[in-house]
Amino acid sequence: MWLDDIDLGGRGICRPAVGPLGRALRGARLDQFLSQERLAEVAGVHQTQVSRLELGAPKWALFCHLVKTLGGHPVVTIEPLTKEDEEFEKLRRLAATVW
Repeated sequence: MWLDDIDLGGRGICRPAVGPLGRALRGARLDQFLSQERLAEVAGVHQTQVSRLELGAPKWALFCHLVKTLGGHPVVTIEPLTKEDEEFEKLRRLAATVW
């Protein structure tokens, strides 16, 4: 995100967002020029909850609530594994031992 490294709180500290939920939330929040504190206030949660989610402590229910507060809709996409995929081979071997 273009504002990812800018400290909007004025304390001189800005740690990078971690994980897909944290990066998505921070991006959506900064696209609307909101601080963590303001988003938390509007959403009715504490600022530390917003911060923890952005720093990699994923909580799906909180993420959905905050995204909806920002006027968005959370979407999950699952891509199927292909036969060439290493993970597919691991799952195939595991399934063969169970059956």
